[in-house]
This record gives sequence, structure tokens and C-alpha cells, in this order.
Amino acid sequence: MSNDAVRPLDLASVDHVLTTTRSVRQRLDLERKVPEALIKEALNVALQAPTGANTQTWRFVVVTEAAAKARIADLYRQAAGLYVEGKTSLSRTGVTMLREYAATDLRQQQREALIKSGGYLMEHLQEVPVMIIPCIESRFEHEDVFTQASMWGSILPATWSLMLALRARRLASAWTTLHLIFEQEISALLGIPADVTQAALLPVAWLKGGDLKAAKRLPLEEVTYWNRWGS
Repeated sequence: MSNDAVRPLDLASVDHVLTTTRSVRQRLDLERKVPEALIKEALNVALQAPTGANTQTWRFVVVTEAAAKARIADLYRQAAGLYVEGKTSLSRTGVTMLREYAATDLRQQQREALIKSGGYLMEHLQEVPVMIIPCIESRFEHEDVFTQASMWGSILPATWSLMLALRARRLASAWTTLHLIFEQEISALLGIPADVTQAALLPVAWLKGGDLKAAKRLPLEEVTYWNRWGS
């Protein structure tokens, strides 16, 4: 195929979506209904993500029923309590690490805003128009790293693609995982088979307010090594 036949990409638009897609919490429009057609469009885009050995074992549970959303939100809040109280493994790793950052560290400076937005979502989660739970067939938490990476690599890219597709349609979402502390209970609630792994929970709504901006991140030089770690 000649270069003339390749459809040109609008790099500015592509980069804008990539750099402004993030977890939105306080700017989710909790009152405006999200059309089912838009959710289906975004999901169809997500199905183009990489999938190990072309297995395509991803599954997506879309939740719009009020009672189900209320129960999920209740479990989410219970899980948040366990997390804050230090009763989860992540409490002892990620949270501890964040507390050890210096006051001048960018991540420490953003911590208060993160806690505020997280609290808002926890309080209002049941009000979001749509929840989407990406899943993948099989259980693999006790397998070797190769197997785990391969399996997660067949659902997490699709989940990120879904967030990008939603963002391109002026919809906002947030990547959350707290509900997984009660994965079995939520599986029972939604009829998800026991041999299926939930990967995330995306609350989805229209974006309120103006456009989103690129996030403040650590400098590229601090997180990138060439040929050898630390170089």
C-alpha cells in the first residue's frame, strides 16, 4: 500500500485525547442520561485493543439498573473503609509509599485534591448513569508472572481504549478498582461466573464544565532508562 493510500492522522486531536483522558470524579454529570448507542460505540472501539493469542476473552458488564448500582456503591464504600484503615495489601504499599514522598514532590502536592475527588465519587457513585465492569474469562491470580501479565494484557488495554473512546465522545469515566475487594459479592449480584475475573469498574457520565487539561506528571527523564536500568 502506498503512503498516499494511508489515511492521515490528525496528531493534534489524537494526542489531545491521549493526554486529557484520566479519571474524572467531581465533574461527572450525575443527572444527564447517557445514550446506550454511545456506550455501544465506545465498546466497539475497545474491541480493537490487543488480545493475547487472539483469544478475545474480554467481557463487559454494563450496569444501569438503580438497585444494582446502589449495591455496588455500598460495597465500594465498605472497601474504601478497609483501604483507608490499612486492611488491604495496597494500603501497606501504595499508600505508605505516597506518605513517604517529600512535601516538595509533585505527587504529594496532588494528594489532597486526589483524596477530595475520591471522597466525592465514593459518596455519589450510585448516582452515575452507567457503570461498566470489564472482565476476562479465567482465574489467574495464583499463576506465574508470565501468565498474569499475558492475561491482564488482554483486558487492561481494552479498558483503557474504552476510556479513550468515551472521552472522544465527550463522556467521562474513572478507572476504579476498590470494588474488587468484594469481587465475589459483586459477581453474585450481577451473575458473573466464578471463573471470570473482574478488572476494573468505570463509572460513566457526561463531562461537566470545560475541556480537560493534561495532567502534571514527573519529568520523562526521571522515569525513562535507555538500555540499562538507572542509565
